[in-house]
Amino acid sequence: MSGALGAGEGKLRIQVRVEKGMIAAVVLSSTRPVSACSILVGCRLDEALALLPRLFGLCGAAQAVAGLRAAENALGLTVSPPQIAARRMLVSAEALEQTVWRILLDGPRCISVKPALEALKPLRRVLASLRPLLLPEPTWMQVGGARLTPDRAGLAAALDEIEQRVDQTVLGRMPTAGSPWRDRGAFEAWLRAAESPAAMILRWASEQGLAGFGRSAVEPLPEFDPAWLARQMANDADYSFCARPDYIGVVGETGNLARCWNHPAIAALRAEYGNGLLVRLTARVIECGALVAELGEQARAVNAEHPETPDLENASGSGLGVVECARGRLVHWLAVMEGRIIAYRILAPTEWNFHPDGPLARGLAGARIGGGTEVRQPIELLVMALDPCVGFELTIDEC
Repeated sequence: MSGALGAGEGKLRIQVRVEKGMIAAVVLSSTRPVSACSILVGCRLDEALALLPRLFGLCGAAQAVAGLRAAENALGLTVSPPQIAARRMLVSAEALEQTVWRILLDGPRCISVKPALEALKPLRRVLASLRPLLLPEPTWMQVGGARLTPDRAGLAAALDEIEQRVDQTVLGRMPTAGSPWRDRGAFEAWLRAAESPAAMILRWASEQGLAGFGRSAVEPLPEFDPAWLARQMANDADYSFCARPDYIGVVGETGNLARCWNHPAIAALRAEYGNGLLVRLTARVIECGALVAELGEQARAVNAEHPETPDLENASGSGLGVVECARGRLVHWLAVMEGRIIAYRILAPTEWNFHPDGPLARGLAGARIGGGTEVRQPIELLVMALDPCVGFELTIDEC
């Protein structure tokens, strides 16, 4: 199986050996070109930032915002709250689209259920409408900020539609039905009755006895010391840290579950199933609601403005940009001299979650699993829950 969102070059290869119903060995290898951003070296700063969304098939908005933050930190620029809010809206809209994509399309495929493509199409359409409702020019990747002309009525209507569509397509209920996350009883009732793809996937994991499948001792990444991270990125001329990162010798996890780690519903499920499959999949569903709420909060902070363009011709310095995107923590670091890029590094979430000592490898090693066709399904569902940014190829050897 290949990840449906795995655009771009490179591939993640996962080799699993199963012996007597237990995963005896896991080997992860990646051909993802972590040095691809070196193509930006020599470009003018404004040209490089405009290229970022086109260089990456996934998370283009998040890549652009991470690059902007790195550039603005390098130049010592302070960006206004409305600009920050508009950028966060674009990143959240992108993350919501890709999270729902996994729930409606890729999750059902993993358990041999028909994907809900028709339910996704109108949501993608309304999410795509947010950018022109905020920014008049398509090239919004401007250091210091772009011209903002928020259409209040249009944004309100779009956000209402987004909330309704997420509620109906992901949770499978009308907004008046109450939250399934208010207590364990409400969650169990929703899980038994809802007919949405999300509920069907969670029920499948529970009924197959796979609620704790893939659990491990890997914990969420801590907040990084910016100075430490900047040094790591600046010294990573061979991209070895970006390919196999660690934080003071420890590999952590990033993404949906890490962000929802202390949510009451997730904390209750973790007490029973650790960071296993049911918990990961539930975190993905919960985050859909969190992203809808984030869109509304940031929309209220956006105001019309037209910031001045800073002088980039003589810009020099280095800076770090960190953004939480659909798959987790995305880090950009760049160095610029006299207006041109002299070094660029990107650390993507995939390198944490699919590290040889990361949550997938450690979660699969030693896991109990059924035989025959049952082997592939839970492994693919766990990979989908961890969400690589490239396609993946799974090979299973059974002894």
